[in-house]
Amino acid sequence: MFNSFYPHRIINITGILIASAISILGSMFYADSANADLIFEPYGSWNGYKVYLSPARHTDTGSRGECKSRNENNMAAYSASQATSGSYYQDVFNSSSPYRNLRARGYKVRIGNGTLRSAIDNSNAWGADLHIPLHSNADTGGQCNRTTANRFGTVIIYYNGSSRGQAFANDLRQSIGPSSPGSSDITCRNPGDPCTTINLGELSQTRAIAGYVEAEYHTWNTGVDWLTLPSWQWRIGRAVDQFLNYPRR
Repeated sequence: MFNSFYPHRIINITGILIASAISILGSMFYADSANADLIFEPYGSWNGYKVYLSPARHTDTGSRGECKSRNENNMAAYSASQATSGSYYQDVFNSSSPYRNLRARGYKVRIGNGTLRSAIDNSNAWGADLHIPLHSNADTGGQCNRTTANRFGTVIIYYNGSSRGQAFANDLRQSIGPSSPGSSDITCRNPGDPCTTINLGELSQTRAIAGYVEAEYHTWNTGVDWLTLPSWQWRIGRAVDQFLNYPRR
């Protein structure tokens, strides 16, 4: 199954991320004008950690087998915005919970809005502690009405040889996986396990500990329905807390 993943390529994320951030997230962010990244301050005191979120930037987005005419890049950008400043916790709307997003949990967050190269370079220059590419997954596609949950699920990829990366990947899988509709939730290493056919630069070239999130498959309707919800992305913050032994859960 994993050899059929579509390869990851480079593209600029469209202006929908900036528009969504302005309309949904509110104040307390600024853009890095040189590289178009968005940088967000925590709502309260900074806990000392920086998290870089890197949404998908595929050149063939919209034609990657996405069901319901969705767009992987846009879904990933939306997930990044919700993980940063969303208002859900425990999968229900709770706009006052201190656990609802990364900023409420005390993190500085930077969302990549340029190329793959700029995401790697900006993450390194910014001194990110954690680097999280955000994607949705694919198999052969063309069968959006499937209901075989054991064919789908959350896949988290880590850099081969990084024990800390593997531990972070496990925390992400354990936090996100139970919420996604697919039941085949796994972690795999890169390069190594055949979960992707290329060497992922956001794992091998970033200084931060990295966990590459394929949140769910976009090649079945049930997966797309879940990916476009605003209610699961708080789980990214929970996994970050868990990995860093930060006291909030």
